[in-house]
Amino acid sequence: MRKTWCAAFVVCLVLGPARAEDKGEPMALVNKAIKAVGGADKLTKFQAQTWKEKGTYYGMGEGLPYTATNAVQWPDKYSMNIHGYFVIVLNGNKGWMKPEGAEAMEMQKEQLEEQMESHYGGWVSTLVPLKGKGFTLTALDETKVDGKPASGIKIAYKGHGDVSLWFDKDSGLLVKSAQRLKSAQQGGKEVLHEGFFSNYQEVQGVQIPMKIVVHQDGKKLVEAENHDVKLAEKLDDKTFTKP
Repeated sequence: MRKTWCAAFVVCLVLGPARAEDKGEPMALVNKAIKAVGGADKLTKFQAQTWKEKGTYYGMGEGLPYTATNAVQWPDKYSMNIHGYFVIVLNGNKGWMKPEGAEAMEMQKEQLEEQMESHYGGWVSTLVPLKGKGFTLTALDETKVDGKPASGIKIAYKGHGDVSLWFDKDSGLLVKSAQRLKSAQQGGKEVLHEGFFSNYQEVQGVQIPMKIVVHQDGKKLVEAENHDVKLAEKLDDKTFTKP
């Protein structure tokens, strides 16, 4: 896949870090992944999505079953209703949390920053943004995800932490993401969030992962199955107002 390591090393010394458009291998992975998911035209068209979720939360020790209804409008709007527990809404640089049976509260600065950074990680994993300006892509060493070889890239963008994505070497589909976040719940401690994606199914011509597992610092945090997924060009603005 590459020329000899010696030649590559010399190029790096002479030219310094490569820009995204100069780094052929990472962008080739992105292009392959975009094609595998359904193509740039569909991904560009469908900038919004709604879905229902059934899963288990392990953040309190034993698994806690839950159901949720979610909506997203890229790049900066998100709504998550964990039925019977709370609602979270992110709208640009504003965010709210509404516990069940209580009034909605504006997120504290640390909570809002964590939600915005996490949402950024989700946005870049939609892949099409990576073809724009400002991103620096770096190839990662090949690894295995669920026992199968996966090729990876690291994404750098001014004002955000790095995000790493790994793609199944055969299919090109996204199978893992990794991102370090400052956890407001843990007093600003930096934690590693890893997402694992599988059980892809076609929805309106786009391949969507129906199973998602999230690890925090190497421990399982969430295991979820998605259903009733619907893609849209845009959602009603009321979806992302204060709950």
